Amino acid sequence: MDPLIKVAAAVAAAAVLVFVATTSGPKFGPAPAAYPVPAYSQVLNKDIAAYEAQVGPTAPKATAEAAGVRLRSVGFELPVAGRSFAPGGGADQISANCMSCHTPGMILNQPALTRAEWAGEVAKMVKVYKAPVEAADIPAIVSYLASLKVAS
Repeated sequence: MDPLIKVAAAVAAAAVLVFVATTSGPKFGPAPAAYPVPAYSQVLNKDIAAYEAQVGPTAPKATAEAAGVRLRSVGFELPVAGRSFAPGGGADQISANCMSCHTPGMILNQPALTRAEWAGEVAKMVKVYKAPVEAADIPAIVSYLASLKVAS
């Protein structure tokens, strides 16, 4: 196998391990039951759990070296979000569709926009950024966002 491919594979594996290891566990808690975990994630989660059981809660830094290039993984801590959406009125749709990219704090700190402006923002997320938003959820999302702060 080409040494560069080996390095790329090692870096990708290390990045996944570092990301998952630093964003799982008691600090963040399990995923809400309302969001089904895809099968490939379930397999990965089992592999990570087995690895953590073997080496302990803090995994050693992963390194890869090939063709005179040495790469090592780095760790980082994601901030704990202390905000959540008020229940009802589209909060479930926001959580299911928007939180894969946006934290509640980021969404709740947006400026006051009209319903039409929010509809445009949601359409942009879907069309331009290819956000996987369920079409049936868009009206509830727009209504919820428009109700957060009333544009004058």
